[in-house]
Amino acid sequence: MTAPRTWIMLVTAGSLAVAFVVSAVWWTRSSGLSSFEPTVQVLGLLGGITGIVAERWAAGRERRAEALQAIGEELRDNGRILASPPFAVDTTQPARRQVYPRLSLSAVNAALSSAVLSPRRDEALVGMLHDWRNEAEIFNHQLSLAEILAFTNGSDEVLRDLHQGLHSADGPLERMQEQLAALLAAPPLARPGDARTVGRAR
Repeated sequence: MTAPRTWIMLVTAGSLAVAFVVSAVWWTRSSGLSSFEPTVQVLGLLGGITGIVAERWAAGRERRAEALQAIGEELRDNGRILASPPFAVDTTQPARRQVYPRLSLSAVNAALSSAVLSPRRDEALVGMLHDWRNEAEIFNHQLSLAEILAFTNGSDEVLRDLHQGLHSADGPLERMQEQLAALLAAPPLARPGDARTVGRAR
């Protein structure tokens, strides 16, 4: 089923094309001063068509730039979260009951759901963002489970196991930091100094 937006584009483009053809025929059959009238009309149609295309192109670039800026800011905020307590703590410190900060995904979700990123130009980035969103959702869910277990059981052994599991080599925290660093190094999002914002919880 054809979307209303497609019908609008087809009707608009068809009307402009018919008007252009009529004006061109009119111009070829006119002479003297009367030939200026279809000429002006043809130039006006060309200007209108060019303006529509240019406006859509510029609007698409602006939306993409805004989306990339929002994603970059959100990812850098997540980098600061992963580099802050209780994530960036020494694993030798005693484990305790605590509520963990969650990773933000609103900008990434908005960009992926609105399809504001270019399917061709941003294909690699879109794939990385999908992977990041899935891993971040799993990570946030794991934190919720860890909090429930810590507050319902709360024995020293359980708290120690949860703490070590989070901060262990190749654990969920380290994987999230590595994935975030790779995203911030992607060309559309890369910015000097971004790699240093992603701390190591060791």
